[in-house]
Amino acid sequence: MATSDSTPQILLLGATGYIGGTVLHYLLESTHPRLSKHTISVLIRGPDRAAKLQQVYGNRVSPVLFDDLDDIDLITKLASQYDIVINAGTGFHPASAEAIVHALSQRQRDGPGGETRKPWIIHTSGCSNIADNPLAGDGHPDRWFDDADPTAIYEHEKAADARRPYPQRTAELAVLDAGEQTGVGAVAIQIPAIYGEGRGLFSITPAVAGLMMQFVLDHGYGFQLGDGSGCTGLVHVDDLAELYVLFVQRILEDGGKDLPSGRSGIVFPCVGITLYTDIAKACVAAAFRKGVLPKPDGPQTEEVRLVGAEDVAPYYEAGELGRYIAEVAWAGHWNTKGTVAVQLGWKPTHLKDAILSASHYDSELEAMLAGRRVLQLGKVTAQKKEV
Repeated sequence: MATSDSTPQILLLGATGYIGGTVLHYLLESTHPRLSKHTISVLIRGPDRAAKLQQVYGNRVSPVLFDDLDDIDLITKLASQYDIVINAGTGFHPASAEAIVHALSQRQRDGPGGETRKPWIIHTSGCSNIADNPLAGDGHPDRWFDDADPTAIYEHEKAADARRPYPQRTAELAVLDAGEQTGVGAVAIQIPAIYGEGRGLFSITPAVAGLMMQFVLDHGYGFQLGDGSGCTGLVHVDDLAELYVLFVQRILEDGGKDLPSGRSGIVFPCVGITLYTDIAKACVAAAFRKGVLPKPDGPQTEEVRLVGAEDVAPYYEAGELGRYIAEVAWAGHWNTKGTVAVQLGWKPTHLKDAILSASHYDSELEAMLAGRRVLQLGKVTAQKKEV
């Protein structure tokens, strides 16, 4: 639980998740003088999870137990006790995300030396917010977004959400708008496809490669939605987590004076773009190399088949929302250029060629066959209760 001293208090949501668990790992590994001995509060369900975190991390973590993100009064009360909230759990719960910002606005107080301390939320979102939807007749394969032009991104999202509300986008816009209205620093990290094994104690499975690999093992072939031009940005989970740490360090050092915020606060951590069909081909090739394919009743050669969104949607465990995500995620175009993070000092070490290498997919397949890759996409979309 937060204390009343002058040390900025940090609360992390999502410590049991793929992103949040990795962010927590890197926060605790940081040698930054303001972080190296800092205790991180983690909002978490269940005393068993809390006990495991404390067993591994000791007094570097302070579990805060809760039951449900729908308990807005509790979320507000808790968040008001912190100076920095890292929402690395689900980005699909608009009410709690906005409540955190309003709670943080209550936290503004005098910092050491009499200066005003500006509270911050670092919010996790995703590039499906800006994707087109060719399967619904809204295809724009040549449209690109650069986070150096945040106004274009913000206005596009506002218009898109007015036409069709999408919980992840609605939450992001609510956070950024509330930040501007209240004076709370609000930055949204809009993630593309993430690769690599998570560093946390619980979920360690990347969603995009994990879903495709599971589909390949289930069906004996990869899948394609739409005309095959669908594409996504890429980032390794280690590099992504380091961006969160960089932002926290900047806030601790100087209040985050150079960090983008509000309607200018959308950041793309992206090291390159790839076609979804290339991901499908790589997963199928890995399965054939390993000898787990072909199946007796499946294709006897490496194959990627055209399927419908209804064939992919069940993996998201989210009903009609899952179908929409399948459409924009696997047929849409996530054409993003990340400029801002690099300008702020982010230095990703896992670049596109390494992420897309055959050895990477071989490792992912080995991990899945060994039981270390368990899809939990219903938790990502807030359709199953998890933080």
